[in-house]
Amino acid sequence: MDHLHWPLSVLGKAIHHKNLSAAANHIGLSQPQLSRLIAKLEEELGVVLLDRAARRKSGWTPVAYRVADIYFRSSRKLQVQLQELQAGDQLQHLNVGTLEGLVPLAAEVCHNLFQLTKISVVELNVYDLSELEEHFEKDEVDLILTCREPGRAKYKNLRLVGWQDLTIENDTKSNPLKVLSPFEYANLIQSGKRSASRRERDETAHSRILISNSLALRRQFIEHHNARGQVPSTVYSKRPGTKTEKPVYLLGNEILPHAIWEKINAMPLSLANKA
Repeated sequence: MDHLHWPLSVLGKAIHHKNLSAAANHIGLSQPQLSRLIAKLEEELGVVLLDRAARRKSGWTPVAYRVADIYFRSSRKLQVQLQELQAGDQLQHLNVGTLEGLVPLAAEVCHNLFQLTKISVVELNVYDLSELEEHFEKDEVDLILTCREPGRAKYKNLRLVGWQDLTIENDTKSNPLKVLSPFEYANLIQSGKRSASRRERDETAHSRILISNSLALRRQFIEHHNARGQVPSTVYSKRPGTKTEKPVYLLGNEILPHAIWEKINAMPLSLANKA
């Protein structure tokens, strides 16, 4: 399978573009060259990677995305293992993902990484919950701060950090303006389809909704425009004892070196005390 390394790496780049023509324009191969490479890869693997129903707009099949994902995960695992050998079980670059409401805690975690490990580069990105879980499940981030465990898998690198209260501000029936994250809005639509409550359906139908992936923007609407929406509290060391409380997890992916995770799991974090 060694001879498939380069074709697979090309496929991994090509699937980020919607069709064969667009991919050829961005990865340094002519369209005929790329077409032959994909055809050879299909022959070797015995799968269909390219939907050729429309000749000029050939698109990628679901199998193509799956093959590229498998290759990406394998390559990343190899990269981490080689880094462990070269640097005595120490990563040089770590990708961290967080929810915006957990940014202060994420910043502290990243600072501690510089203090307690030999990691020289930490990349910290803010995501909505659905995006965060998607990146984590694809091994595109090494460490996340989140309010729930992604999927049903049991994770070995899991730390319950504390608790956060997601209070609803300006929650009055006379206020028709709501602010929601994309994740909250998707849940609202799904619950609206399943809901047997006429009151809930009527309330949603008569609401005006602002959707934004920016917590800062949602908070501004809540504070300055009297909108309704959830505002996350600071992270508490103990459960607040409210109906809107959520756990806060620090979660490392499966290929994170054990020595790194041990330091992350033991690092002190500044948490508030619920009065």
